Amino acid sequence: MAATRLIMLGPPGAGKGTQAQKLCKDAGLAHMSTGDMLRAAVAAKTPVGLQAKGYMEGGKLVPDEVVIGVLVEAIDKAVAAGAKGFVLDGFPRTLPQADALKKALSDRKLPIEQVILINTPDKVVQERLGQRRSCSDPKCGAVYNLASKPPKKDGVCDVCGKPVVLRNDDKPETVLVRQQTYWRDTAPLIDYYKKAGLLVEVPGSGSMDEIAGLVKDAVNKGGKKSGGCCCGGH
Repeated sequence: MAATRLIMLGPPGAGKGTQAQKLCKDAGLAHMSTGDMLRAAVAAKTPVGLQAKGYMEGGKLVPDEVVIGVLVEAIDKAVAAGAKGFVLDGFPRTLPQADALKKALSDRKLPIEQVILINTPDKVVQERLGQRRSCSDPKCGAVYNLASKPPKKDGVCDVCGKPVVLRNDDKPETVLVRQQTYWRDTAPLIDYYKKAGLLVEVPGSGSMDEIAGLVKDAVNKGGKKSGGCCCGGH
């Protein structure tokens, strides 16, 4: 049985968002991107958005208390709307967040069934992010790559017609900070979920279509059933 409650794990620029979107579209799952949710809050200048802005533009992690409430609310809404499951994209990023996620999902009887690690070398990440461009309208959220998936009209979003820009957190100096943050704070989750028997690793150096095929195969093999734990003994 295919897993329906998943986490997409990997370094910034590994393609987690692209793969999560493809998987959700094919399997009828809800795509939960904390990055998109937080960027929308920044653009709307909400209290949470203003709090998160300084962290995000500096390539640093947004504090847990800012993120948890937003994510859990989104999961509740998706389940209430009849989603078959969900894919968490960009969360958790630290061991304390994984603990908080375990508690929140245990309370809802919705434990994580599988964690997909897209293992991508730092050099590949740097090249990808240098070519990545994003729609300036957070409500749209379309993402492009100047080398492999450029917008049809230079600098203009195919979906909504708004300008396509290099996000602050994709600039080279910020990417280096993000990579350092990942290896220090997020990489420990690899062992965390491996110990729980939830982790499946796929290589992230190929094309997006090649990676998508590997992700689909891994998910179709299934994960832990609803009685499974969503963390590794913490």
